Amino acid sequence: MGIVSLNIKEQEAAEEVWALQHPAYRVEAALIGVADLPPLQDTVKSLQTCGETFWGYRDDDSGELVGAVSYEREREGERRYTICRLMVHPDFMRRGIGRLMMEHILSDTPNSAAWTVTAEIRNLPAIILYERFGFMRSETFEPIPGITMLRLERAPNRE
Repeated sequence: MGIVSLNIKEQEAAEEVWALQHPAYRVEAALIGVADLPPLQDTVKSLQTCGETFWGYRDDDSGELVGAVSYEREREGERRYTICRLMVHPDFMRRGIGRLMMEHILSDTPNSAAWTVTAEIRNLPAIILYERFGFMRSETFEPIPGITMLRLERAPNRE
């Protein structure tokens, strides 16, 4: 099945993303040693109203949602986007699903688009993935004690 558009406002899609988000972000929470990550506080309702554009990855055999990525445009009319979340079910990690979803969203927007994403500084797999797509480290900040976020930016392609 591969990559599919998800209408997060629909109950079924929001429930699927919520069910994927929890095991995926529990892995990150364990990796960085912080149990109470903000994505683990999301509800189906908060996902439905987040305003993000979602794409999912469905397993070819089962049709199950095993990966998802979301992004938002910073301001209407601008070509600046922020990746809000990228998640892969723990049973499907290290199979290139995150890479495929990144390729898709970057090709789904204009080449002249600039991108931003944040990752917790200890989440090296995520940081490496973003850097492979041309994201450069720009700054760190600490939103709450014990969590240091790294902002990465990708300049527009000027082809």
